[in-house]
Amino acid sequence: MNQNRPEIAKSGRTFDSAYSFSFSITIGLVLFIAGLVISLTFGQSATIGLIFGIPLLLAGLILPVFMMRDLFHHNELDGACPYCDAPIKTSDATIRLNCPSCKRLIEVKQESLHRTE
Repeated sequence: MNQNRPEIAKSGRTFDSAYSFSFSITIGLVLFIAGLVISLTFGQSATIGLIFGIPLLLAGLILPVFMMRDLFHHNELDGACPYCDAPIKTSDATIRLNCPSCKRLIEVKQESLHRTE
């Protein structure tokens, strides 16, 4: 191999919000279906089906909400307009907004207000 060539960084898959949403829904669905099958198959004749089936049903309903708790959280953002210094209050979920005073377009990036380019 060529020694003068720099190493190329391999891009790994990140656990972003869309991937985490799909993963948590999939896990919840698998647990719910497994609990339903165990409850209906073994639940009528033995209590072991209910002992394992009911907790799996509940885990299938609760676990996705628990795994996605970060997606439901939004920070309040207080700042001044970069154009006219008027106070602005918004959430970090906002991408762009118009200043209530000067009506100019403002971008929200990394929890701060910036001028549009």
